[in-house]
Amino acid sequence: MYAAVRINEIICIGCKKCIYACPDPNVLSFDEETRKVSADESRCKGCGLCVSECPKDAMSIY
Repeated sequence: MYAAVRINEIICIGCKKCIYACPDPNVLSFDEETRKVSADESRCKGCGLCVSECPKDAMSIY
């Protein structure tokens, strides 16, 4: 079983630092309407680079 990122959308401030850190451009995306980041967990490899960049600890690997 692979690890994947989970985003707490209540805490996310939409800074996009995680998107820039992710090596796969198909995992994280920014929703202009909600101003939040979302993840396609099925594509995530669980590297944790996004988690380490999040200034609000809104992300975790599970």
